[in-house]
Amino acid sequence: MTPTSSYTSSGTGRRSQEFTPSTAVRGFLEHSRRRAADLSPGYERVWARVAEVAYAANGLQQDLVMAAVEAYPARPTRPVLNAVAAGFELLNTALLLRGEGVSPGTAISAPSSAEPDRTEPRAAAPTTGSVPPQGTDDPVHYTSLASELALAAAYRMVATSHAPETRLIKLLEILDHAVFHAAAGERILGELTQRAATVSHGEVLEALRIGSAVPCYEAPLRAGAVLGGAPTAHVNALADTGRALGMAHGLARELRLAAHTSGGRGARELLRADRPTVLGTFVASGPYGPAWRGLCERAAEHRLTDDDAAHAHELLERSGSVRAVERMMGTARTRSEHAMAGADLPPALVERLNGWADRELDSPAA
Repeated sequence: MTPTSSYTSSGTGRRSQEFTPSTAVRGFLEHSRRRAADLSPGYERVWARVAEVAYAANGLQQDLVMAAVEAYPARPTRPVLNAVAAGFELLNTALLLRGEGVSPGTAISAPSSAEPDRTEPRAAAPTTGSVPPQGTDDPVHYTSLASELALAAAYRMVATSHAPETRLIKLLEILDHAVFHAAAGERILGELTQRAATVSHGEVLEALRIGSAVPCYEAPLRAGAVLGGAPTAHVNALADTGRALGMAHGLARELRLAAHTSGGRGARELLRADRPTVLGTFVASGPYGPAWRGLCERAAEHRLTDDDAAHAHELLERSGSVRAVERMMGTARTRSEHAMAGADLPPALVERLNGWADRELDSPAA
């Protein structure tokens, strides 16, 4: 058995059912860490950082690929599916390392843990390996390099998946489309954070759509449909569904932060100057705007107290921001349902996507 065969089960002599996209990701990263350790301990720590983030992300992107592909009978063999799904999971890892990806509350097949702060990738505890010790390595450099390696790994997994040639070309186009939008979303956020004038909620929504919903939800669903040989109408409908679910999930994460009053962590995330939110723009544009902006300044100067955090939560409720975002999230969820119903998608696929949405989007502030 070669070192690389464990990624997808090909050539191992073991039953393919023993292998999943998760084992493909783990096999690739462990092999890469061993190779890196032979070159430099510091380089091995970069791959450890990739693994740390990948293992903490709960596998939503690979689940979206598999949910779509398994709904169609013309899908390739299991090793091909594992490699492609692993590729889109590693794409999300790369975006998480850049601060643009999503760390879902649960994957499609997993029950919800209902933890209000579970969605923040920066809070994830290390699950493997070592990371750069504080004071001895530049964490920014490590994270930037780790993101580049994860992105290269995503392309490698898809390009070497042995998918049928016509489908492989489309899969690489989808991957390019996702990366292009993620970079654009990152740039839009950078422009918004540097603007002196008040940012509108529509601008933040557009950044969410371009930088998160397209690469992290639309792309894996499209990829799974293409890999499964779905008709074009179904591929397009799943793209619409993914964008809508991505928007709804992003808004649900904000609502969970607003509901997470213990310790002030939710407020501190919503007041971050480098991460504008829809909730924050609603408050800032109304009569409570001066008070909210004052709290943002205190947060930027690391002077936010627990009383300040409690005040921020009060402003969110008084301003009606929470109710407004709840309505927007509901509208996005309805759009996803209409997209699925209008294309007559396979019932099993619709059930899986709706089941995940029920867990992740219903009563996010509870």
